[in-house]
Amino acid sequence: MSAAQIRAVIGSALVAFILVLVNYVSSRRFERFDLTRDQLFTLSERSKALLHELDKPVDLYVFLGSGEQSYAELKELISRYRAQTDKLTPYFVDPDREPARFKLLAEKYGLRAAAQENGQTEAELAALVVSGDKRWSITRDDLVDVDYDSLEGDKRAEGAKVNVKTEQALSGAIVQVTSGRATAVCTTEGHGEWSLTDSADRSLAAAREELKRENIELKAIETRGKASVDPGCDAVFVLGPQKAFADEERALLETYLAGGGNLLLALDPVIDGEQVAITGLEALTLKHDITLHRDVLVELDREHLLSPSPVEAALITNFGNHALVRPLTALRAPVVVQVARTLGVGSQATALLDASDKAYGETNLSRISAGDDPKPGEGSIEPPIHLAALADTKPKTDKGDALGGRLIVIGDAEWLSPQALQQPQLANVDLLASFTGFLTEREALIAIAPRKIDAQAMMITEDGLFGVFLRVVLLMPLAALVLGVGVWWQRRQ
Repeated sequence: MSAAQIRAVIGSALVAFILVLVNYVSSRRFERFDLTRDQLFTLSERSKALLHELDKPVDLYVFLGSGEQSYAELKELISRYRAQTDKLTPYFVDPDREPARFKLLAEKYGLRAAAQENGQTEAELAALVVSGDKRWSITRDDLVDVDYDSLEGDKRAEGAKVNVKTEQALSGAIVQVTSGRATAVCTTEGHGEWSLTDSADRSLAAAREELKRENIELKAIETRGKASVDPGCDAVFVLGPQKAFADEERALLETYLAGGGNLLLALDPVIDGEQVAITGLEALTLKHDITLHRDVLVELDREHLLSPSPVEAALITNFGNHALVRPLTALRAPVVVQVARTLGVGSQATALLDASDKAYGETNLSRISAGDDPKPGEGSIEPPIHLAALADTKPKTDKGDALGGRLIVIGDAEWLSPQALQQPQLANVDLLASFTGFLTEREALIAIAPRKIDAQAMMITEDGLFGVFLRVVLLMPLAALVLGVGVWWQRRQ
């Protein structure tokens, strides 16, 4: 073997060794670059710390089709999570292309899928995170939503923005299945409230099933004779009590709210003779600028009624300007309430649901029972008629400590009935999800702000598409060919 051949062999061996070494180092020192304008795929320090401290295996099942909006973003983000830990194992399962594989997972985890208008099968969830016996569901809305603030005033001209919450949702899910307990909503009992018992006349079974899909558990608590609210409660719901709360129970809820607790009061008008009975919670709501009227909603706009009676079932389509209910406005579906009371909303509170301009609140129930044509009289509550309101009582001290919690009051509890929650043309189930998500503050699980990107899509017509094809597929190669021929001809000359 000549010296030149020996040098060639040694050189080839060195190149092969260098390639193997580079491949080994790159596998051990994984690095990716984020060139997106909004840094969509740059992990926060909070997520990196979470992944570095991960000490138990986590399985991530993704059920998005490859053509869905969030698929590419989620897949890229998962690859960056995998670069930080080997404890996370992703599985991509398309229910439309892999029905048998999805069916096995559906039977194991109680998943559901449905056929869409385009004929494809789509899973109910976007992803499922599992670790041991704990699991956490991620919906499509958890990954991305519209930033409604970008559609207001002068910001409208800049175009709508989209909140990309993929990292927030994924890191929050990992926290839940590895170290966090299940989100708990506590419902009071002992006053004739809606019950968690399936056989009860006013059962919360439908609400419980809906919230279970959102990884939220309902449990009953007593307030009578208690010194404090169960610290395991992420929020407390008072749902349709038929008896008044005692002063010490009201004080208990006030203390809970002042200490950072979150409270939902769904208070039907309980009829006592010719008037509406007191709830015992009037002082609590008034303290936060919300007045419980002792009246019954009378809706005179026939387009907002489900029955001939103006007091039985009203359709609510007027939602407030708070971020909590803006998605309901975009949904264009009504919320139905039945035999509701109205609320007074002061400057320190925010109205969430309003009846029509023709509605009023009747305080003299004898005028309703008389059977005459309803019309406002002396003492009636005049428009605007508010049915739900919010008081966010979280002021900041000079030290930055958060004091107080969130309070939502709604003058009805029948909107939680199984019939209302299970009607797809109604937004009652969406209202339940909005109220519960806001009060349980699930976004606080992982302190990552969502990224905002432009929602303006690039539109291209068939003519435009043909133009792109003509330039890219035909003209560019033809230009290269002509240039090559020209160079060859010049050299020949």
